[in-house]
Amino acid sequence: MKKSAVGILFCVLLLVSFGVVMLYSASYPFALRASQCQGDPYWFVERQLKWLAIGLFAMMAAAKFDYALWRRFAVPFWVLAVVLLVAVLIPGVGYRINGARRWLPPGFQPSELSKLAVIVGLAFCLERWQRDVEGIGIWNCLRLKQRLSHLGRGFALPMLVMGIVSVLILAEPDVGTSVLVGLVGFSRMFVAGVRWWLLTPCYGGAAYGVYQYLVHDPVRWERIIAFTDLEKYKDGAGLQQYQAMLAFGSGGPYGAGLGHSRAKELYLPLASSDFIAPVIGEEWGFVGMLGLLAVFMALIALGLYVARHARDVFGSLLAIGVVSLIGFQALINLAVVTAWMPNKGMPLPFISYGGSNLCVLLCSVGVLMSVARHAGAPEPMWAMSARKAELG
Repeated sequence: MKKSAVGILFCVLLLVSFGVVMLYSASYPFALRASQCQGDPYWFVERQLKWLAIGLFAMMAAAKFDYALWRRFAVPFWVLAVVLLVAVLIPGVGYRINGARRWLPPGFQPSELSKLAVIVGLAFCLERWQRDVEGIGIWNCLRLKQRLSHLGRGFALPMLVMGIVSVLILAEPDVGTSVLVGLVGFSRMFVAGVRWWLLTPCYGGAAYGVYQYLVHDPVRWERIIAFTDLEKYKDGAGLQQYQAMLAFGSGGPYGAGLGHSRAKELYLPLASSDFIAPVIGEEWGFVGMLGLLAVFMALIALGLYVARHARDVFGSLLAIGVVSLIGFQALINLAVVTAWMPNKGMPLPFISYGGSNLCVLLCSVGVLMSVARHAGAPEPMWAMSARKAELG
């Protein structure tokens, strides 16, 4: 299992290294002419590298310590995330950019931290109230179709843990991150054994609520309308996706070469963040995009392997949460930039510009590596004693 941790580390370092290179390539034309950058072509890269240093430190620290620590601090960690999500909505505390109130000084997004808080919180709830906590792995629980021991604590409580965070994120507003949290929660609860007849009505109702929210939001509803006919709305709400498709087409099989994208010069807004993938496609071509997808798939496959061979149910649920977070976020980003779904800002993991997202993802990877490193090790005595005390 330690080899799995090394493989995960290699994939992540490969992605972040490639991300720094592509961030410079995608951002320097805008940095040269933007007043905030003062003509410094390295403006975005320098800030990303600072966040990267913090994220790598968090990743190695999380990988070093036994992941059982997350069980011990699951509740206060989740409460902290909720408090920060509430704080960001308070005028004068959180600040607004482009119509959304998502940031706390010095540019940190609490919604990113809340993703990890939900992963830890759900793992804590679902493990605590599952039958036969000891001696039976999560994958065996699936095969034996074991049910959670108590409907309120095994279903309602996890839904509450996830729902409060999702609603607060939606209030910012940030529909994409709220949906992402819901998808991560769904995958965890399904794997943990929650029945489909419980999940379907709840998620169906949530989907209807999001639909009504979008219908009454002119800006976001216009993006959905534009998605149905990009040619018609190519100069308005469909501009980004239309230009992204042109960039992918210009790349051809092998790309125009590093630094030779035309889309990033004038045509593609947000080329350094949510729409960095079209720049990669134009400069590296179809073959380059396949290589990038291969690295993501290898990372996800390693994560699933770790989840299956984890020391306990809590470790399995943590690993599945991290894998689903990375997988769903990458899937949504690539689906948007290739016009398979309406435009919704979602950074490409480890590649796009964004310090908060990068730090939380790297810390989450550290948790995954910790699960891999401690797969064959006995549970610490302090953790075993605390867990038995909780279970009574």
